[in-house]
Amino acid sequence: MTTLSTSVPVRPVWREPDFRKVWLGGIVDSLGSSITGLALPLIAILQLGAGPAEMGILGASRTASFILVGLLAGVIADRLPRRLVIVATAFGSAGVIATIPLASTFGTLRMEQLYGVAFLTGCFGVIGEVAFQAFLPRLIGRERLLAGNATLRSTGSVTDVVSPSVAGFLIQALTAPVAIVVDVVGTTIGGVLTLLVKVKEPPGPARPAGRRVWHDVAEGLRYVVSDRVLRAIAAEGAMHNICSNGALFALYILYANQVLGLGPIQLGIVFAAGGPGALLGSLVAARYGRRFGMRHTLVQMQILTGVARCLVPLAALVPGPAIALASGEFLLGVARAILNVNQLSLRQAMTPDHLQGRMSASIRFLMWSVVPVGALLGGFAAERFGLVPTMTFAAVGTTVSALWILTMPTDAS
Repeated sequence: MTTLSTSVPVRPVWREPDFRKVWLGGIVDSLGSSITGLALPLIAILQLGAGPAEMGILGASRTASFILVGLLAGVIADRLPRRLVIVATAFGSAGVIATIPLASTFGTLRMEQLYGVAFLTGCFGVIGEVAFQAFLPRLIGRERLLAGNATLRSTGSVTDVVSPSVAGFLIQALTAPVAIVVDVVGTTIGGVLTLLVKVKEPPGPARPAGRRVWHDVAEGLRYVVSDRVLRAIAAEGAMHNICSNGALFALYILYANQVLGLGPIQLGIVFAAGGPGALLGSLVAARYGRRFGMRHTLVQMQILTGVARCLVPLAALVPGPAIALASGEFLLGVARAILNVNQLSLRQAMTPDHLQGRMSASIRFLMWSVVPVGALLGGFAAERFGLVPTMTFAAVGTTVSALWILTMPTDAS
């Protein structure tokens, strides 16, 4: 079992010039992405009159990219310069997002376009994130992965506080399609900053003649499925995602708007509450993992995630629904920061460099390819049984997914 380094690096990771460029690029991109993340469903609901089924399809469109390019993303990241892959996907995503304000200006915006934008930006996001996760060990070294991931998550949590509130205000003041222009600018800036990074990427090991893409894909999947640690992480993530990020999240904004009566600014404040929680979680993530061990840390944080998600349907039964939702987002921020920093650092540390891209892609494929199914099931179940019962079932399933971590070896560290 590969053990993560617990020593303090001589030179803090944030003092590395190249890391700072990637770090700043991620902050700017996150600020813009929050606007589109809130604006797309609001455009569908308020401007195009979408119902539960259409929201389920929109949620599925956003994550269907994992099915189409999820595994291929790993091969791309292991065969091509990872820095340039990150840059290309950023520019591609900016171009696709820019079509929304253009179509709105000319009065041609339709649900089909929102589905297409959600799907294409999802594809670019999958490839770019896999490339980044594979690039990070080269950028800062394996011995500083916990510090690097914690730093990225801690600053990400600060933008989580600012971004939703800013997004809600801009959408309210400028309309959602106009506010999306900020995301186009932010994504472009992030790509430019990554382009300026100067890290030498050594070529991977030579591939045998006649080796095809599917051989590389199969090698990555075998590596994940055959390892008890990676297999447990993938199974837990898949069940969590089909319930939480699939069924529940696809209905979240519709439920908050139509059942709880929350508008864009209130929704922005609710989502912003996750930021302080994520900041707290990221600050203690490394120490928490060392104190309780990887296995117990992941189980505890998945249970806390389930508790946070249960507060969503419970919000319909209390006098202050926005407070209940904000409390859930705060707890969710704490839980996901601690869980993700630890499991991601563990995965990166135990994987050889030439498999980093395919390991990340394989796990993300197994975790996220089920989300479209969850979104569709959630949408159609809500049509039949109602929003609150469907979201309650999804929240319970999120909690139960912690059981998969118990199949991980007890000495995982």
